[in-house]
Amino acid sequence: MEMFTADLGWLFFAYAVGTAFGWYTGVKSNVRGVTEAVIDNLIEQKYLKTRGSGRNLEILKYTEWQDD
Repeated sequence: MEMFTADLGWLFFAYAVGTAFGWYTGVKSNVRGVTEAVIDNLIEQKYLKTRGSGRNLEILKYTEWQDD
């Protein structure tokens, strides 16, 4: 019976660590996706000015385009 209890403790520990890791990676991925969607939406609605396209896209500072 003692061996069963010790094995159950390790099993619970492994389950908890796996769940925490899955939650962390899921939240991190979701935050990145939401951030990208918000920035893309601001660019489409002309609240942010950009230069370039694709991987060379650069968001301009306010001081760089305030005279436009």
